[in-house]
Amino acid sequence: MVITERGLRASGYLVVVGRASLGASYSLLCDSTGRTRRLTVRSDSLTSERGLSLTRTPGGPWLDGAGKSPPMPDLDVAFDIDLNASAFTNSLAIRRLGLHQRYGEESITVAEIAVPDLAVEPVQHRYKTIEVSADGARIDHHGPSGHHEITVDRKGFVVNVPRLSYRLG
Repeated sequence: MVITERGLRASGYLVVVGRASLGASYSLLCDSTGRTRRLTVRSDSLTSERGLSLTRTPGGPWLDGAGKSPPMPDLDVAFDIDLNASAFTNSLAIRRLGLHQRYGEESITVAEIAVPDLAVEPVQHRYKTIEVSADGARIDHHGPSGHHEITVDRKGFVVNVPRLSYRLG
């Protein structure tokens, strides 16, 4: 991950082990205000391999990276993306809204990408800061996958989602 005055670039790999094991790699770019501008993701499972590239210009609609599909007007109000298999992508909205630094509550629409099929749809997420400290914050989160308490570091990056995910290192 690289953070500059121009924004954030991040990439990662997700592994889900179980009855429906899968893997996904992603690369994303956010502008200086924290809005997601580009996401490229590839996923593979026992039954399929897929790729998706989404791009959004300032003030413009979300488009697939190949430019072969029409704009996605249902996503026009979404400034953030959420990979449903990644706790990290919750960091994008938390950081953009500054909820790791202040008490607040926000309901937002995100462009949610389902892994492994990479279907994209607008969904509602609600974030509420329940504790702020020098080390980070605890955020109450409600979304399509349920209710979770998210712990973030002082920069707003997800450290722990109990019983679901935790950051290594």
